[in-house]
Amino acid sequence: MADSGKDAFSSWQAARDQLRKWREEGSKQSERVLDLGQALITEHGSKLGDELWTVYEQAFIAALDCKQTTLASAYLRELSRKFPGSKRVALLRGMSLEALELYEEADKLYAALLEEEPANASVQKRRLAILKAQGDTHELAAGLTNYLKKFMADHDAWLELADVYVSGQDFSKAAFCLEEVMMANPHHHLYHLRYAEIRQSMGGVDNLEIARKYYAQAVTLHGSSVRALTGLCLVCSNLLANAKGTSSKSKKDSHRLFSWASERLLSVYETEGASACQMEAVSGMLDNLTTSER
Repeated sequence: MADSGKDAFSSWQAARDQLRKWREEGSKQSERVLDLGQALITEHGSKLGDELWTVYEQAFIAALDCKQTTLASAYLRELSRKFPGSKRVALLRGMSLEALELYEEADKLYAALLEEEPANASVQKRRLAILKAQGDTHELAAGLTNYLKKFMADHDAWLELADVYVSGQDFSKAAFCLEEVMMANPHHHLYHLRYAEIRQSMGGVDNLEIARKYYAQAVTLHGSSVRALTGLCLVCSNLLANAKGTSSKSKKDSHRLFSWASERLLSVYETEGASACQMEAVSGMLDNLTTSER
């Protein structure tokens, strides 16, 4: 198979398998998906069997992401010819309207689909996507709340709702959303990290101590996370600089964790080949935080 972009594969089967892998992982990789999808459709479409139409759909969505609306329209026409009257293709048509910012038309299409199938989560999420694109955060928060009453296990929706609350500085509600996600995904370091950041934003000794705990947990789950290590250093420094109201045990914990996290952070930068200038900047930041403790 010829190199049609950044990815070169020894065979069309290898390219097909890579697209399958990205589909299973839910990985965006839009530019690479479009490169491979376009090559497979053009050069090897007859070899794909029924999977050709899955590749068409995957390439269509990638084309929308890459703002290649003409190519996306061409793929949508092929899918419409193959599956006339398909609700799945109708959903794709709505996504195409969204890409053209024809939100009212897209919403009407989605409303019609929901009349036939009210519990269709994919269509409901597209209507929420329209609210997000239009910047209507109040309606988006209300829509996500209603959606989650029916689909409580949708972690992406909880994270989206958390972001909406953070944008409105409603940190307590954002924290609740992350708590829901962490209960279902206790070993995902990014959720612990995001929760720690929200608690840190809320301020106050109690919230800072909770943030410290979850930054530490994020580092335990992913020891080379620069973001988590930096957050841990910052929150420990904040607690030590505002020591009133903290117990002696809390102070000792902050000293211990700051010392450990700062050493670990420097080690991560060194391992990743940071320049002397970068190392100096990180050391300077940590020195400033140490000074602020006094």
